[in-house]
Amino acid sequence: MQKDLLLKAIPSIGLYTPAESAILKKMIEISINNVAVIMAKDLKKQLSFSHTAVYSSLKTLQLKGVITKLQSQPNSYELNQEKLEYALNLYQNVHN
Repeated sequence: MQKDLLLKAIPSIGLYTPAESAILKKMIEISINNVAVIMAKDLKKQLSFSHTAVYSSLKTLQLKGVITKLQSQPNSYELNQEKLEYALNLYQNVHN
């Protein structure tokens, strides 16, 4: 995964709200092997969003299939590589 390029792409492609983009960017930054481990309250604290914004954005990202909450590990989310590559391709098509 091209983290640096993805971090530029996510907020600029228009697929996600500002809160969803910020949460997804944070998850990409901290992910190891496409798995991000972070508590929702830490996202709230680090990103200065309301409780509602964080939880509804996490839910929406799950519904869109961008992240999957892992049952095997608490507070862990798997990033969908296909969805992220799609976002990256959109960004690269516009900026090439």
